[in-house]
Amino acid sequence: MNMFLSDAGVTFRRDQQTKRPRINKPGSSLDRSQRESGGEYYFS
Repeated sequence: MNMFLSDAGVTFRRDQQTKRPRINKPGSSLDRSQRESGGEYYFS
């Protein structure tokens, strides 16, 4: 999954209220931190 999302250039986070996966905005603080943490493109 991480390899696919890396190729697509997208990072995901899990919404705290609904627990649904949400796409991070490009360049947002969560997007940058997930990319810098070693390629965790899907945060659960």
